[in-house]
Amino acid sequence: MDFEQIRAFLNVATLRSFSEAGEKMFISQPSVSIRIKALEEELGVTLFDRSKAREPSLTDAGRIFLDYAQAILNLQDQCREKLSGKRKEAVGLIYIGASTVPGTYFLPGMLSAFKKICPGITFNINILDTSAVLEGVLNYSFDLGFVGLVKQDERLIYRPIGEDQLVFCVKKGFLKDKLIADGIAAEELVNYHLILREKGSATRQLLENKINEKGLSLDSFCGITYYNSLEGIKQAVKNGLGATVLSNLSIQDMIKAGEVEACPVKNLNLKRSLYLVFHHSRVLGDAALQFKKFSTGKFA
Repeated sequence: MDFEQIRAFLNVATLRSFSEAGEKMFISQPSVSIRIKALEEELGVTLFDRSKAREPSLTDAGRIFLDYAQAILNLQDQCREKLSGKRKEAVGLIYIGASTVPGTYFLPGMLSAFKKICPGITFNINILDTSAVLEGVLNYSFDLGFVGLVKQDERLIYRPIGEDQLVFCVKKGFLKDKLIADGIAAEELVNYHLILREKGSATRQLLENKINEKGLSLDSFCGITYYNSLEGIKQAVKNGLGATVLSNLSIQDMIKAGEVEACPVKNLNLKRSLYLVFHHSRVLGDAALQFKKFSTGKFA
């Protein structure tokens, strides 16, 4: 086993492509395959499922080896930095899964600020519902995740990175001035046709949890229309299809444009934290490690 074999393995695992790994290493695709095959023979396991030739995926053994491989190269980099006395600029590709609100309205500003410090790092961002993001972190599809809801799992670690609040939102002109100022009671929500996200959404889960505490449920509403996209809900509300309860971050653009109006739900605590989430056993590469520190305010 040598460093170039390990580096080839990590590049294929990260880029999910033998050919792209070869381009990054300035070697041919067959050379990448030869190095990984030699590594598999030495370890006595198959590291990649090659049934989909254009998108190799890690086997269970490959997923286990991934942490060891990353730790080995991290240690090599640390050794070089220590001996040279110079910190190497972080480079690499980070796979991120993010639920809709943090991924669309919070993450872009953070990425922009980070890129000014570490321009050599690139990102692959996947916007999914919270359940899919957490599953991606657990199965190593994502280095890091950003979500608006904590689902307890001993393998996951959460770090708060920001705050958000859900608000009641309708088409412009539907709310009286007093409601906009004072807020609407939870019991009054049921008189509106509700536009709601699909199951798996942190926004929907928070709303359901809070109205349940008031003895209400989704069945209490006079009608519900489900959308699987936040933008679809916003457009439905703008066009008067019904009302919704959404992230305050997500509707600021439409409020400023005079298309919708919003108010708080005065007897429900709909504040929430936004979180960075990562696998407690995952050994991160330098690029992901630096971004993790940056997003939690520990970057130096």
